[in-house]
Formats: sequence, structure tokens, C-alpha cells
Amino acid sequence: MRIYHVSRALRELRDHGLVELLTPEAKGRGRLYGLTGSGSGLLEFLTDSKRRFVPHGAAGAVPSGFVPKVRASSLLRFVEYLRKTQGEAEVREVLAAWGVNPKGLAEDTWLSVDACARFLEVAESRFGDGSYSFIRSAFAGAVSMFPTVREQLAKRVPLEALAESAPIVYSKDWNYGRIEVETAPRRATFRHFDWMPTPAMCALFHGVYEGVLAARGFRGKVTKTACVREGDASCEYRAEW
Repeated sequence: MRIYHVSRALRELRDHGLVELLTPEAKGRGRLYGLTGSGSGLLEFLTDSKRRFVPHGAAGAVPSGFVPKVRASSLLRFVEYLRKTQGEAEVREVLAAWGVNPKGLAEDTWLSVDACARFLEVAESRFGDGSYSFIRSAFAGAVSMFPTVREQLAKRVPLEALAESAPIVYSKDWNYGRIEVETAPRRATFRHFDWMPTPAMCALFHGVYEGVLAARGFRGKVTKTACVREGDASCEYRAEW
């Protein structure tokens, strides 16, 4: 970074209480800064996120300081769906427990995947029974509202062709991992590679695929047939209709 960018960044970090000046007697160049307790906690949080969501051996080199992220647009639509189905008061309590104000999020804001996973856990603990079936069914109901998914659903193409667009949609909303799709007549298999999902995130995608079937008017089924958390090479979802 250029020196004036460093100075600006340090000012912002100090304003947020993340760093402190260790040499207040020094003037101009040569001043030393250190992390505060809050700064150390945030660094640990980001490092832990990288360990959990970027598996060792993932395809391609992972840049230093990389943080897995998801675009906020879909999460905002999910919050909107929760308001319609659970009520404003209930959702307000969930958001308070999450600690992120959605009013501060824009459609193109990028959230850490760890923050997204925390929100799913809070929602499941509030509305579900610990099996993540609530997350699965809620995303099945909300997915047709997601901007990138809605764009694809508007295309009147065979469902097999729609399934093959899943990697394009994923790459617009997630900055890590990848999807491979294999299709056959009235069937599609989605494989998620290079990621380390939480149970809630597995339920999220299970619901997404079920919701897409329903949005196109098919009474099919989606089966989870493999999972990275169980030692498989990918998380695999098989859709049949």
C-alpha cells in the first residue's frame, strides 16, 4: 500500500478500536501500532473463517488474507421471506442476536461466509428444531426471490439447461468454491467442491435446489448423496423430476 493509504487505514482502524498507537512520543515516520484486544479477536475470527471454509488442497492458490464471502442480495431476500412467514417482531429478535443490521447492507455488499453461517444458526435456533429442516424449507420458499436465481428462472428453457447454469449463478454470489453439474433426461447432479460447509449451509443448498424445482412447477425430489463433512470429495445433490 502507498503510505497515504496506510495512514488512512490506520486512522479507520483506530476509530473502530482495532489498533492503538504504541509510540505516542514519536512524530512523523517511525510510529508503531499494535492490535487491541478487539483487533486480536477480529484477526482470530478471520483466520478461523479461512481455516474452516477454505479446505487444504483446494484447487488453485488461495491468496494470503483471503476471506470467503457471499453477496448480501440473497441473504436480504431470505430476511424478507422470514418477515413474511415469521413476523416482524420475531425476525427483529433474530437480527439482534446476529448483530448485523441489514439496513446497512446493500445488494452488492459482500459478507464473510462465517457471518452468513452465524445468521443461519441463529435462525435455526429460533425457528427450527436443530435438524436444519427449517433452513432447508425456508430457502426452498425464498429462492425464487433471489436476484440471480430469478434471472435464470425467467428464461423459458428446459430444466436440464437451467440446472447447467448453476455454476454461473454460484460464481456471481460466492467468491470461493465451485459447482459442477451433470445432467441427464429429467435428472441433474450438483457437486460442490473446494469448500467446507456447516450443516446449515448444506441445508441451504438442499432447499435451494428443491425451491427451483417447485418454482418451475415440478414435483420432483432432491437427495443429498455425498458430503464433504463426511469425508467425500464434494457435497452432492441429486435432483429428479
